[in-house]
Amino acid sequence: MNIDAYLLPTSFDSEKDFSDAIVIMIDILRAGTTVAVSLSNGAKELIATDTTEKAVKLYNTLSRGAAFLGGERGGVKPSGFNAGNSPYEYSREAVEGKIVILTTTNGTAVFQQAKEARHRIVGGFVNMSAVVEFVESKVKEDETIDSIVILASGSEGKLSYEDTIAAGAFVSKLSDIADKITDPAKIARDIYNCYSDNFVEFIKSTEHATFLAQIGFSRDIELSLTVDAYPVVPTLVGNSIKISN
Repeated sequence: MNIDAYLLPTSFDSEKDFSDAIVIMIDILRAGTTVAVSLSNGAKELIATDTTEKAVKLYNTLSRGAAFLGGERGGVKPSGFNAGNSPYEYSREAVEGKIVILTTTNGTAVFQQAKEARHRIVGGFVNMSAVVEFVESKVKEDETIDSIVILASGSEGKLSYEDTIAAGAFVSKLSDIADKITDPAKIARDIYNCYSDNFVEFIKSTEHATFLAQIGFSRDIELSLTVDAYPVVPTLVGNSIKISN
């Protein structure tokens, strides 16, 4: 079993074959957290799109009572959307029983990748233990799975501390089942180990977290860094995200 990590979205090779892999997709601040919160609050499913135009077009094909349109560009809600990318906007009252259409600057673009993978999962701090248990169980029951691949969203094409540290946490927790860990995965694990005792306070000081705090989303950061707050396993089939059975 190999563990690999792509810490930059620009490093992802779209031609790579992930058909025998489990892929964990990470966008800590904030799309991955919003996905976990929405599904925990009863959303029927989330459909991830990489552009606002696609999101609006899809939303307009659905009845208003059945759909909820959310997303952000530059951290803020696009005009005409029901919500931005704050997980607090995806309350049970807002999303229960609805199809949530979500488009964000970083995360939902990564959610479009590796569609041939055996399993695609949205992982983060808020559902870390649930995702680790899911991955371990799938590896145990299916000997044809040969790798675990972590895709980090980063921030606008650049490396981000929050996604790298989360990737490293997953590598650390899954290391016992690995025969080989690639250098990028080891780098992520080493960075996580450097900050594991105070990763919350450290991530709060980083570039993207500082930006979000400045535009009024400090509570989102706190929630996104709360380990196991929403123990669900969001899995992707195509562009649709649902809780794994």
